[in-house]
Amino acid sequence: MVGSITMGGPIRLGAIDAGSNAIRVVIAELTPTELVRIEAERMPVRLGHGAFTRGELDAQTIDQAVAAFVHFRQRFDANGVGMYRAVATSAVRGASNRDVLLHRLYHEAGIELEVIEGEEEARLVRKAVVHAMGSTGAMPRAILDLGGGSLEVNLRQGSAWRAYSLPVGTVRLLETFGLDGAIAEAEAGMVRRYTATLMHTISRGVNNSGVAAATGGNADALAKIVGDGTPGMPTFDLAALEKALPSIVGASVEERMTKFGVKRDRAEVLGIAALVFATVARQLGISKLVTPGVGVREAVLLELAETAREEQIRAEGAHDKALLTAARGFANRVDHDTTHGEHVRHLARALFHQLRDVHGIPDDRGVLLEVAALLHDVGEVVNVRGHHKHSEYMIRWARLPGLDDNAREQVALMARTHRKDAARAKQIINESNLPKEQRAQLRKLSALLRLADGLDWEHRSRVEQVVCTRMGEAIVLDLVVRDGPTRDDAQLLRKADSIREELGLDVRVTVARPVVPAPEVAGAAAPGASGANLEIVRAKIR
Repeated sequence: MVGSITMGGPIRLGAIDAGSNAIRVVIAELTPTELVRIEAERMPVRLGHGAFTRGELDAQTIDQAVAAFVHFRQRFDANGVGMYRAVATSAVRGASNRDVLLHRLYHEAGIELEVIEGEEEARLVRKAVVHAMGSTGAMPRAILDLGGGSLEVNLRQGSAWRAYSLPVGTVRLLETFGLDGAIAEAEAGMVRRYTATLMHTISRGVNNSGVAAATGGNADALAKIVGDGTPGMPTFDLAALEKALPSIVGASVEERMTKFGVKRDRAEVLGIAALVFATVARQLGISKLVTPGVGVREAVLLELAETAREEQIRAEGAHDKALLTAARGFANRVDHDTTHGEHVRHLARALFHQLRDVHGIPDDRGVLLEVAALLHDVGEVVNVRGHHKHSEYMIRWARLPGLDDNAREQVALMARTHRKDAARAKQIINESNLPKEQRAQLRKLSALLRLADGLDWEHRSRVEQVVCTRMGEAIVLDLVVRDGPTRDDAQLLRKADSIREELGLDVRVTVARPVVPAPEVAGAAAPGASGANLEIVRAKIR
Protein backbone atom coordinates (compact mmCIF):
# COMPACT_ATOMS: atom_id res chain seq x y z
CA MET A 1 0.00 0.00 0.00
CA VAL A 2 1.28 3.44 -0.86
CA GLY A 3 0.31 6.18 1.55
CA SER A 4 -0.07 9.73 0.28
CA ILE A 5 0.75 13.08 1.80
CA THR A 6 -0.16 16.33 0.07
CA MET A 7 2.09 16.85 -2.96
CA GLY A 8 3.82 20.19 -3.50
CA GLY A 9 7.24 21.47 -4.61
CA PRO A 10 10.01 18.90 -5.19
CA ILE A 11 8.88 15.30 -5.09
CA ARG A 12 10.13 13.79 -1.85
CA LEU A 13 9.66 10.08 -1.17
CA GLY A 14 9.83 8.11 2.08
CA ALA A 15 10.31 4.39 2.71
CA ILE A 16 10.04 2.53 6.01
CA ASP A 17 11.17 -1.05 6.53
CA ALA A 18 9.86 -2.39 9.84
CA GLY A 19 12.10 -5.42 10.23
CA SER A 20 12.30 -7.88 13.08
CA ASN A 21 15.54 -6.50 14.55
CA ALA A 22 15.27 -2.78 13.66
CA ILE A 23 13.11 -0.22 11.86
CA ARG A 24 14.71 1.76 9.06
CA VAL A 25 13.57 4.88 7.25
CA VAL A 26 14.99 6.64 4.22
CA ILE A 27 13.91 9.89 2.56
CA ALA A 28 14.92 10.79 -0.98
CA GLU A 29 14.18 13.44 -3.59
CA LEU A 30 13.17 12.44 -7.08
CA THR A 31 15.02 14.47 -9.72
CA PRO A 32 14.57 14.14 -13.49
CA THR A 33 17.52 11.72 -13.63
CA GLU A 34 17.97 10.06 -10.25
CA LEU A 35 16.93 9.50 -6.65
CA VAL A 36 18.96 11.64 -4.28
CA ARG A 37 19.03 10.44 -0.68
CA ILE A 38 18.19 13.21 1.78
CA GLU A 39 18.45 11.35 5.07
CA ALA A 40 18.28 7.84 6.52
CA GLU A 41 17.90 6.51 10.04
CA ARG A 42 17.85 3.19 11.87
CA MET A 43 15.88 2.76 15.09
CA PRO A 44 16.85 -0.29 17.23
CA VAL A 45 13.27 -1.39 17.91
CA ARG A 46 13.25 -5.19 18.00
CA LEU A 47 9.75 -6.08 16.82
CA GLY A 48 10.78 -9.72 16.87
CA HIS A 49 11.27 -9.67 20.65
CA GLY A 50 8.81 -12.25 21.95
CA ALA A 51 7.01 -12.45 18.62
CA PHE A 52 8.63 -15.74 17.62
CA THR A 53 8.35 -17.44 21.02
CA ARG A 54 4.95 -16.15 22.21
CA GLY A 55 3.38 -15.40 18.85
CA GLU A 56 2.56 -11.78 19.69
CA LEU A 57 4.13 -8.35 20.05
CA ASP A 58 4.60 -7.23 23.66
CA ALA A 59 3.19 -3.91 24.88
CA GLN A 60 6.57 -2.26 25.43
CA THR A 61 7.74 -3.11 21.93
CA ILE A 62 4.53 -1.68 20.46
CA ASP A 63 5.08 1.55 22.42
CA GLN A 64 8.64 1.80 21.12
CA ALA A 65 7.49 1.20 17.54
CA VAL A 66 4.78 3.86 17.80
CA ALA A 67 7.31 6.38 19.15
CA ALA A 68 9.65 5.58 16.24
CA PHE A 69 6.88 6.05 13.68
CA VAL A 70 5.79 9.34 15.25
CA HIS A 71 9.40 10.49 14.81
CA PHE A 72 9.41 9.25 11.20
CA ARG A 73 6.24 11.18 10.46
CA GLN A 74 7.84 14.32 11.85
CA ARG A 75 10.79 13.79 9.53
CA PHE A 76 8.41 13.23 6.60
CA ASP A 77 6.64 16.51 7.37
CA ALA A 78 9.91 18.41 7.86
CA ASN A 79 11.21 17.19 4.49
CA GLY A 80 7.95 17.64 2.60
CA VAL A 81 7.53 13.95 1.78
CA GLY A 82 4.72 13.63 -0.75
CA MET A 83 4.54 9.86 -1.10
CA TYR A 84 5.60 7.00 1.14
CA ARG A 85 5.29 3.29 1.70
CA ALA A 86 5.85 1.54 5.02
CA VAL A 87 6.19 -2.25 5.12
CA ALA A 88 6.54 -4.79 7.92
CA THR A 89 8.05 -8.23 7.56
CA SER A 90 8.35 -11.47 9.52
CA ALA A 91 7.82 -10.38 13.14
CA VAL A 92 4.64 -8.40 12.48
CA ARG A 93 3.51 -10.89 9.86
CA GLY A 94 3.27 -13.71 12.39
CA ALA A 95 2.01 -11.73 15.41
CA SER A 96 -1.53 -12.50 16.49
CA ASN A 97 -2.00 -8.97 17.83
CA ARG A 98 -0.51 -7.10 14.87
CA ASP A 99 -3.77 -5.17 14.38
CA VAL A 100 -3.08 -3.36 17.65
CA LEU A 101 0.17 -2.04 16.24
CA LEU A 102 -1.33 -1.16 12.88
CA HIS A 103 -4.24 0.69 14.49
CA ARG A 104 -2.01 2.74 16.78
CA LEU A 105 0.43 3.62 14.01
CA TYR A 106 -2.39 4.90 11.83
CA HIS A 107 -4.10 6.97 14.52
CA GLU A 108 -1.07 8.17 16.52
CA ALA A 109 1.56 8.54 13.80
CA GLY A 110 -0.64 8.98 10.74
CA ILE A 111 1.21 6.22 8.87
CA GLU A 112 -0.28 3.13 7.28
CA LEU A 113 1.92 0.07 7.81
CA GLU A 114 1.59 -2.69 5.24
CA VAL A 115 2.37 -6.25 6.28
CA ILE A 116 3.98 -8.08 3.35
CA GLU A 117 4.44 -11.79 2.77
CA GLY A 118 7.82 -13.48 2.47
CA GLU A 119 7.54 -13.80 -1.30
CA GLU A 120 6.95 -10.05 -1.62
CA GLU A 121 9.90 -9.38 0.65
CA ALA A 122 12.09 -11.58 -1.55
CA ARG A 123 10.88 -9.79 -4.69
CA LEU A 124 11.66 -6.37 -3.25
CA VAL A 125 15.16 -7.40 -2.21
CA ARG A 126 15.78 -8.85 -5.66
CA LYS A 127 14.64 -5.62 -7.29
CA ALA A 128 17.00 -3.56 -5.16
CA VAL A 129 19.98 -5.84 -5.81
CA VAL A 130 19.39 -6.13 -9.55
CA HIS A 131 19.11 -2.35 -9.77
CA ALA A 132 22.27 -1.79 -7.71
CA MET A 133 24.39 -4.40 -9.49
CA GLY A 134 22.97 -4.02 -12.97
CA SER A 135 25.44 -1.26 -13.84
CA THR A 136 28.38 -3.45 -12.82
CA GLY A 137 27.58 -6.06 -15.45
CA ALA A 138 28.12 -8.85 -12.88
CA MET A 139 24.75 -10.23 -11.84
CA PRO A 140 24.89 -12.67 -8.89
CA ARG A 141 23.55 -16.20 -9.19
CA ALA A 142 21.86 -15.99 -5.79
CA ILE A 143 20.61 -13.30 -3.40
CA LEU A 144 20.57 -13.99 0.33
CA ASP A 145 18.67 -11.52 2.50
CA LEU A 146 19.00 -12.37 6.18
CA GLY A 147 16.74 -10.49 8.55
CA GLY A 148 15.66 -10.86 12.12
CA GLY A 149 12.72 -13.13 11.34
CA SER A 150 13.41 -14.81 8.01
CA LEU A 151 15.86 -15.61 5.27
CA GLU A 152 14.80 -14.71 1.73
CA VAL A 153 16.64 -16.66 -0.96
CA ASN A 154 16.52 -15.74 -4.65
CA LEU A 155 18.09 -18.22 -7.08
CA ARG A 156 18.78 -17.33 -10.69
CA GLN A 157 18.20 -19.98 -13.30
CA GLY A 158 19.02 -18.62 -16.72
CA SER A 159 17.18 -15.30 -16.98
CA ALA A 160 14.52 -16.28 -14.45
CA TRP A 161 14.52 -16.04 -10.67
CA ARG A 162 12.95 -18.34 -8.09
CA ALA A 163 12.23 -16.93 -4.63
CA TYR A 164 11.95 -18.66 -1.25
CA SER A 165 11.25 -17.37 2.25
CA LEU A 166 12.54 -19.48 5.15
CA PRO A 167 11.94 -19.03 8.92
CA VAL A 168 15.67 -18.59 9.53
CA GLY A 169 16.02 -15.18 11.13
CA THR A 170 18.65 -14.01 13.60
CA VAL A 171 16.19 -12.78 16.26
CA ARG A 172 14.01 -15.84 15.75
CA LEU A 173 16.95 -18.18 16.38
CA LEU A 174 18.30 -15.98 19.19
CA GLU A 175 15.11 -16.23 21.22
CA THR A 176 13.97 -19.68 20.14
CA PHE A 177 17.30 -21.36 20.94
CA GLY A 178 18.33 -19.00 23.76
CA LEU A 179 21.54 -17.89 22.06
CA ASP A 180 22.08 -14.71 24.03
CA GLY A 181 25.86 -14.54 24.19
CA ALA A 182 28.87 -16.60 23.18
CA ILE A 183 27.69 -19.59 21.15
CA ALA A 184 29.04 -22.96 22.22
CA GLU A 185 30.03 -25.63 19.70
CA ALA A 186 26.88 -27.67 20.35
CA GLU A 187 24.69 -24.59 19.92
CA ALA A 188 26.49 -23.67 16.71
CA GLY A 189 25.86 -27.18 15.41
CA MET A 190 22.17 -26.78 16.22
CA VAL A 191 22.00 -23.57 14.15
CA ARG A 192 23.84 -25.17 11.26
CA ARG A 193 21.63 -28.27 11.24
CA TYR A 194 18.42 -26.23 11.48
CA THR A 195 19.50 -23.95 8.61
CA ALA A 196 20.71 -26.81 6.43
CA THR A 197 17.49 -28.76 6.95
CA LEU A 198 15.38 -25.86 5.72
CA MET A 199 17.78 -25.20 2.84
CA HIS A 200 17.80 -28.83 1.76
CA THR A 201 14.59 -28.63 -0.26
CA ILE A 202 15.75 -25.67 -2.34
CA SER A 203 19.47 -26.44 -2.63
CA ARG A 204 19.05 -29.95 -4.01
CA GLY A 205 20.50 -30.09 -7.49
CA VAL A 206 21.37 -26.39 -7.50
CA ASN A 207 24.80 -25.42 -8.73
CA ASN A 208 25.35 -21.77 -7.94
CA SER A 209 29.10 -21.88 -7.77
CA GLY A 210 30.32 -18.33 -7.99
CA VAL A 211 29.09 -15.09 -6.45
CA ALA A 212 25.99 -14.40 -4.38
CA ALA A 213 24.68 -11.07 -3.10
CA ALA A 214 24.23 -10.88 0.66
CA THR A 215 21.95 -8.18 2.03
CA GLY A 216 20.85 -6.94 5.43
CA GLY A 217 22.63 -5.24 8.30
CA ASN A 218 24.44 -8.41 9.35
CA ALA A 219 25.81 -8.99 5.86
CA ASP A 220 27.16 -5.44 5.78
CA ALA A 221 28.76 -5.88 9.21
CA LEU A 222 30.40 -9.18 8.24
CA ALA A 223 31.76 -7.62 5.05
CA LYS A 224 33.53 -5.00 7.17
CA ILE A 225 34.97 -7.69 9.44
CA VAL A 226 36.17 -10.30 6.91
CA GLY A 227 35.78 -8.47 3.60
CA ASP A 228 38.45 -7.65 1.06
CA GLY A 229 37.94 -3.89 1.35
CA THR A 230 36.45 -3.49 -2.13
CA PRO A 231 35.07 0.07 -2.33
CA GLY A 232 31.38 0.48 -3.12
CA MET A 233 30.34 -3.16 -2.82
CA PRO A 234 32.52 -4.99 -0.26
CA THR A 235 33.07 -8.67 -0.94
CA PHE A 236 34.03 -11.53 1.36
CA ASP A 237 34.96 -15.14 0.66
CA LEU A 238 33.31 -18.10 2.32
CA ALA A 239 36.80 -19.27 3.31
CA ALA A 240 37.50 -15.96 5.09
CA LEU A 241 34.15 -16.09 6.87
CA GLU A 242 34.68 -19.67 8.05
CA LYS A 243 38.19 -18.84 9.23
CA ALA A 244 36.79 -16.01 11.36
CA LEU A 245 33.82 -17.98 12.70
CA PRO A 246 35.45 -19.05 16.00
CA SER A 247 36.31 -15.47 16.94
CA ILE A 248 32.84 -14.19 16.01
CA VAL A 249 30.73 -17.04 17.37
CA GLY A 250 32.74 -17.64 20.52
CA ALA A 251 32.83 -14.00 21.63
CA SER A 252 30.43 -12.51 24.14
CA VAL A 253 28.15 -9.62 23.18
CA GLU A 254 30.45 -7.11 24.87
CA GLU A 255 33.51 -8.58 23.18
CA ARG A 256 31.83 -8.34 19.75
CA MET A 257 30.92 -4.73 20.41
CA THR A 258 34.50 -3.87 21.33
CA LYS A 259 36.30 -6.00 18.77
CA PHE A 260 34.10 -5.33 15.74
CA GLY A 261 32.78 -1.85 16.54
CA VAL A 262 29.09 -2.73 16.35
CA LYS A 263 26.12 -1.69 18.48
CA ARG A 264 24.60 -4.01 21.05
CA ASP A 265 21.59 -5.12 19.05
CA ARG A 266 23.89 -6.04 16.15
CA ALA A 267 26.42 -7.76 18.41
CA GLU A 268 23.68 -9.93 19.91
CA VAL A 269 22.83 -11.53 16.56
CA LEU A 270 26.14 -11.30 14.67
CA GLY A 271 27.33 -14.77 15.63
CA ILE A 272 24.07 -16.36 14.50
CA ALA A 273 24.20 -14.43 11.22
CA ALA A 274 27.75 -15.62 10.54
CA LEU A 275 26.70 -19.24 11.06
CA VAL A 276 23.64 -18.89 8.81
CA PHE A 277 25.55 -17.24 5.94
CA ALA A 278 28.33 -19.81 6.15
CA THR A 279 25.88 -22.71 6.15
CA VAL A 280 23.73 -21.37 3.31
CA ALA A 281 26.75 -20.52 1.14
CA ARG A 282 28.18 -24.00 1.56
CA GLN A 283 24.79 -25.60 0.85
CA LEU A 284 24.50 -23.64 -2.40
CA GLY A 285 28.12 -24.09 -3.43
CA ILE A 286 28.83 -20.37 -3.20
CA SER A 287 32.41 -19.27 -2.63
CA LYS A 288 32.07 -15.49 -2.56
CA LEU A 289 29.49 -13.00 -1.30
CA VAL A 290 29.15 -9.39 -2.39
CA THR A 291 27.26 -6.84 -0.29
CA PRO A 292 25.55 -4.18 -2.44
CA GLY A 293 24.29 -2.40 0.67
CA VAL A 294 20.64 -2.34 -0.36
CA GLY A 295 17.48 -3.95 0.91
CA VAL A 296 13.73 -3.68 1.14
CA ARG A 297 13.70 0.06 1.75
CA GLU A 298 15.72 0.80 -1.40
CA ALA A 299 13.33 -1.31 -3.48
CA VAL A 300 10.36 0.48 -1.93
CA LEU A 301 11.95 3.80 -2.90
CA LEU A 302 12.54 2.60 -6.47
CA GLU A 303 8.92 1.57 -6.87
CA LEU A 304 7.68 4.79 -5.31
CA ALA A 305 9.82 6.68 -7.82
CA GLU A 306 8.32 4.68 -10.68
CA THR A 307 4.81 5.45 -9.43
CA ALA A 308 5.63 9.12 -8.90
CA ARG A 309 7.06 9.46 -12.40
CA GLU A 310 3.94 7.84 -13.90
CA GLU A 311 1.70 10.20 -11.94
CA GLN A 312 3.88 13.13 -12.92
CA ILE A 313 3.61 12.20 -16.59
CA ARG A 314 -0.17 11.90 -16.31
CA ALA A 315 -0.40 15.19 -14.43
CA GLU A 316 1.88 16.95 -16.90
CA GLY A 317 -0.15 15.55 -19.79
CA ALA A 318 -3.37 16.90 -18.26
CA HIS A 319 -1.67 20.21 -17.49
CA ASP A 320 -0.27 20.52 -21.01
CA LYS A 321 -3.67 19.75 -22.53
CA ALA A 322 -5.38 22.31 -20.30
CA LEU A 323 -2.75 24.94 -21.11
CA LEU A 324 -3.09 24.43 -24.86
CA THR A 325 -6.87 24.58 -24.50
CA ALA A 326 -6.52 27.88 -22.63
CA ALA A 327 -4.24 29.24 -25.38
CA ARG A 328 -6.78 28.29 -28.06
CA GLY A 329 -9.52 29.88 -26.00
CA PHE A 330 -7.56 33.12 -25.78
CA ALA A 331 -6.94 33.12 -29.55
CA ASN A 332 -10.62 32.55 -30.15
CA ARG A 333 -11.60 35.43 -27.83
CA VAL A 334 -9.47 37.88 -29.81
CA ASP A 335 -10.69 36.39 -33.12
CA HIS A 336 -7.32 35.02 -34.21
CA ASP A 337 -7.24 32.17 -36.74
CA THR A 338 -4.83 29.51 -35.38
CA THR A 339 -4.64 27.33 -38.51
CA HIS A 340 -1.05 28.34 -39.17
CA GLY A 341 -0.25 28.36 -35.44
CA GLU A 342 -1.53 24.81 -35.00
CA HIS A 343 0.62 23.58 -37.86
CA VAL A 344 3.69 25.37 -36.53
CA ARG A 345 2.93 23.82 -33.11
CA HIS A 346 2.88 20.37 -34.71
CA LEU A 347 6.23 20.99 -36.41
CA ALA A 348 7.81 22.60 -33.31
CA ARG A 349 6.71 19.68 -31.15
CA ALA A 350 8.33 17.22 -33.57
CA LEU A 351 11.56 19.22 -33.65
CA PHE A 352 11.65 19.55 -29.85
CA HIS A 353 11.16 15.86 -29.09
CA GLN A 354 13.34 14.46 -31.87
CA LEU A 355 16.23 16.80 -31.04
CA ARG A 356 16.03 16.53 -27.24
CA ASP A 357 19.49 14.93 -27.05
CA VAL A 358 20.90 17.88 -29.02
CA HIS A 359 19.24 20.83 -27.29
CA GLY A 360 19.18 19.31 -23.77
CA ILE A 361 16.10 21.27 -22.64
CA PRO A 362 13.92 19.58 -19.97
CA ASP A 363 10.83 17.92 -21.42
CA ASP A 364 8.43 20.03 -19.35
CA ARG A 365 9.54 23.15 -21.27
CA GLY A 366 8.14 21.68 -24.49
CA VAL A 367 4.59 22.82 -23.73
CA LEU A 368 5.78 26.44 -23.55
CA LEU A 369 7.16 26.06 -27.06
CA GLU A 370 3.81 24.70 -28.23
CA VAL A 371 1.87 27.57 -26.64
CA ALA A 372 4.24 30.08 -28.24
CA ALA A 373 3.78 28.36 -31.62
CA LEU A 374 0.01 28.58 -31.29
CA LEU A 375 0.05 32.27 -30.40
CA HIS A 376 3.14 33.63 -32.15
CA ASP A 377 1.03 35.48 -34.76
CA VAL A 378 -1.82 36.51 -32.46
CA GLY A 379 -0.68 40.13 -32.72
CA GLU A 380 -1.92 40.22 -36.32
CA VAL A 381 -5.39 41.04 -34.94
CA VAL A 382 -3.91 44.41 -33.98
CA ASN A 383 -1.73 45.00 -37.01
CA VAL A 384 0.12 42.70 -39.38
CA ARG A 385 2.97 45.17 -39.48
CA GLY A 386 5.12 44.57 -36.41
CA HIS A 387 2.72 41.83 -35.28
CA HIS A 388 5.49 40.05 -33.34
CA LYS A 389 5.67 43.02 -30.95
CA HIS A 390 1.89 43.03 -30.56
CA SER A 391 1.96 39.27 -29.93
CA GLU A 392 4.50 39.76 -27.14
CA TYR A 393 2.34 42.42 -25.48
CA MET A 394 -0.91 40.45 -25.78
CA ILE A 395 0.60 37.24 -24.39
CA ARG A 396 2.28 39.05 -21.53
CA TRP A 397 -1.06 40.48 -20.41
CA ALA A 398 -3.29 37.56 -21.40
CA ARG A 399 -5.22 35.51 -18.87
CA LEU A 400 -3.82 32.04 -19.54
CA PRO A 401 -4.58 29.67 -16.63
CA GLY A 402 -1.61 27.41 -15.88
CA LEU A 403 1.08 29.92 -16.85
CA ASP A 404 2.90 31.63 -14.01
CA ASP A 405 4.64 34.96 -14.57
CA ASN A 406 7.95 33.32 -15.49
CA ALA A 407 6.42 30.94 -18.04
CA ARG A 408 4.27 33.74 -19.52
CA GLU A 409 7.39 35.84 -19.98
CA GLN A 410 9.12 33.01 -21.84
CA VAL A 411 6.16 32.45 -24.17
CA ALA A 412 5.91 36.18 -24.84
CA LEU A 413 9.61 36.42 -25.68
CA MET A 414 9.41 33.45 -28.05
CA ALA A 415 6.56 35.17 -29.88
CA ARG A 416 8.56 38.40 -30.02
CA THR A 417 11.68 36.74 -31.43
CA HIS A 418 10.08 34.52 -34.09
CA ARG A 419 10.77 37.29 -36.66
CA LYS A 420 13.78 39.37 -37.73
CA ASP A 421 17.37 38.14 -37.66
CA ALA A 422 19.02 35.76 -35.19
CA ALA A 423 21.29 38.40 -33.68
CA ARG A 424 18.35 40.63 -32.74
CA ALA A 425 16.43 37.67 -31.29
CA LYS A 426 19.41 36.73 -29.16
CA GLN A 427 19.83 40.31 -27.95
CA ILE A 428 16.20 40.60 -26.87
CA ILE A 429 16.36 37.38 -24.86
CA ASN A 430 19.71 38.24 -23.28
CA GLU A 431 18.34 41.60 -22.13
CA SER A 432 15.40 39.97 -20.33
CA ASN A 433 15.26 39.58 -16.55
CA LEU A 434 15.13 35.79 -16.71
CA PRO A 435 17.83 33.77 -14.93
CA LYS A 436 20.91 32.96 -17.01
CA GLU A 437 20.08 29.25 -17.40
CA GLN A 438 16.55 30.03 -18.54
CA ARG A 439 17.84 32.58 -21.04
CA ALA A 440 20.07 29.90 -22.56
CA GLN A 441 17.14 27.48 -22.81
CA LEU A 442 14.89 30.20 -24.22
CA ARG A 443 17.33 31.01 -27.00
CA LYS A 444 17.14 27.37 -28.10
CA LEU A 445 13.35 27.27 -27.79
CA SER A 446 13.11 30.44 -29.87
CA ALA A 447 15.43 28.88 -32.46
CA LEU A 448 13.14 25.83 -32.71
CA LEU A 449 10.07 28.04 -33.10
CA ARG A 450 11.78 30.10 -35.80
CA LEU A 451 12.74 26.93 -37.69
CA ALA A 452 9.21 25.49 -37.40
CA ASP A 453 7.67 28.78 -38.54
CA GLY A 454 10.04 28.82 -41.52
CA LEU A 455 8.96 25.32 -42.53
CA ASP A 456 5.43 26.71 -42.96
CA TRP A 457 6.53 30.02 -44.48
CA GLU A 458 3.70 29.97 -47.03
CA HIS A 459 1.05 29.29 -44.35
CA ARG A 460 -0.23 26.34 -46.43
CA SER A 461 0.43 23.50 -43.92
CA ARG A 462 2.47 21.94 -46.71
CA VAL A 463 4.93 19.93 -44.60
CA GLU A 464 3.13 16.85 -43.34
CA GLN A 465 5.99 15.19 -41.49
CA VAL A 466 9.50 16.05 -40.33
CA VAL A 467 12.14 13.47 -39.45
CA CYS A 468 15.29 14.75 -37.69
CA THR A 469 18.67 13.03 -37.91
CA ARG A 470 22.09 14.05 -36.58
CA MET A 471 24.62 13.53 -39.35
CA GLY A 472 28.07 14.45 -38.11
CA GLU A 473 28.13 18.21 -37.59
CA ALA A 474 24.74 18.77 -39.17
CA ILE A 475 21.06 18.20 -38.51
CA VAL A 476 19.21 16.78 -41.50
CA LEU A 477 15.47 17.39 -41.74
CA ASP A 478 13.73 14.86 -44.00
CA LEU A 479 10.42 16.47 -44.94
CA VAL A 480 7.30 14.82 -46.31
CA VAL A 481 5.34 17.41 -48.30
CA ARG A 482 1.93 16.84 -49.82
CA ASP A 483 2.60 18.53 -53.19
CA GLY A 484 6.20 17.56 -53.94
CA PRO A 485 9.25 19.83 -54.20
CA THR A 486 9.24 23.26 -55.70
CA ARG A 487 11.86 25.77 -56.79
CA ASP A 488 11.17 27.80 -53.65
CA ASP A 489 12.08 25.04 -51.20
CA ALA A 490 15.27 26.86 -50.24
CA GLN A 491 12.92 29.12 -48.28
CA LEU A 492 12.18 26.26 -45.88
CA LEU A 493 15.40 27.06 -44.02
CA ARG A 494 14.95 30.82 -44.09
CA LYS A 495 14.86 30.89 -40.28
CA ALA A 496 17.46 28.24 -39.51
CA ASP A 497 20.04 30.86 -38.55
CA SER A 498 19.31 30.68 -34.79
CA ILE A 499 19.53 26.88 -34.77
CA ARG A 500 22.97 27.02 -36.37
CA GLU A 501 24.16 29.53 -33.79
CA GLU A 502 22.60 28.04 -30.66
CA LEU A 503 23.32 24.37 -31.38
CA GLY A 504 26.52 24.86 -33.35
CA LEU A 505 25.29 22.58 -36.12
CA ASP A 506 24.56 23.09 -39.79
CA VAL A 507 20.99 22.42 -40.97
CA ARG A 508 20.16 20.59 -44.18
CA VAL A 509 16.89 19.36 -45.58
CA THR A 510 15.60 16.73 -47.98
CA VAL A 511 12.14 16.93 -49.52
CA ALA A 512 9.89 14.06 -50.56
CA ARG A 513 6.24 13.51 -51.26
CA PRO A 514 4.21 10.55 -50.00
CA VAL A 515 3.80 7.76 -52.51
CA VAL A 516 0.36 6.15 -52.63
CA PRO A 517 0.87 2.38 -52.92
CA ALA A 518 -0.68 0.60 -55.88
CA PRO A 519 -3.88 -1.32 -54.97
CA GLU A 520 -2.30 -4.72 -55.49
CA VAL A 521 0.60 -3.78 -53.20
CA ALA A 522 -1.42 -2.01 -50.55
CA GLY A 523 -3.15 -5.15 -49.38
CA ALA A 524 0.15 -6.89 -48.74
CA ALA A 525 1.87 -4.00 -47.04
CA ALA A 526 2.59 -4.17 -43.37
CA PRO A 527 0.44 -1.91 -41.19
CA GLY A 528 1.75 1.63 -41.34
CA ALA A 529 4.22 0.83 -44.11
CA SER A 530 2.59 2.99 -46.79
CA GLY A 531 3.24 6.22 -44.90
CA ALA A 532 6.94 5.46 -44.80
CA ASN A 533 7.17 4.61 -48.50
CA LEU A 534 8.56 7.85 -49.87
CA GLU A 535 9.82 8.90 -53.25
CA ILE A 536 12.87 11.06 -52.66
CA VAL A 537 12.71 13.84 -55.17
CA ARG A 538 15.25 16.37 -53.97
CA ALA A 539 18.26 15.19 -52.05
CA LYS A 540 19.61 18.32 -50.44
CA ILE A 541 18.83 21.97 -49.93
CA ARG A 542 21.17 24.28 -48.06
